[in-house]
Amino acid sequence: MEHIANILPNVIPHINTAQNGLYPLVENAIFTSAISLDRLPYAVRWHIPAKKYSQAKGWLEELTRPAGGHNATFSHGNWWSPVTKTWVGEPIVLVKSYMTAAVLEQHLGAMLRGSYRMGRTLGEEAIALEILSHNIMLVIPTDTRISP
Repeated sequence: MEHIANILPNVIPHINTAQNGLYPLVENAIFTSAISLDRLPYAVRWHIPAKKYSQAKGWLEELTRPAGGHNATFSHGNWWSPVTKTWVGEPIVLVKSYMTAAVLEQHLGAMLRGSYRMGRTLGEEAIALEILSHNIMLVIPTDTRISP
């Protein structure tokens, strides 16, 4: 675990400028905090058709297990159909999993292969998978045995 004072300047370099309205808040409330935390600076995000999310759920649980889980958000996607030459809108589920660089490096190949197999199983022509960096999640342990 790293202290938040060591993490934020690297993630948000402009946060330490006097012109930034968050500076006093960050300086006073967070930098002086005694709370240690884990940072998960990388994420992957799948775009799954909402009508196929229940079929994809088992695949997604397996693909995100090395990272410790995932979050799902309903959204609305659009894609260009070269056949009809129109935009096709559809409800989608964005499935995001945060992880460390080590987890991403070790498991990305398996995630890509698993995403391919999931797409084939779902009958999709393609599966969208984003790799996001500096999209940080801070995990603040609240174990009652730990006291800041």
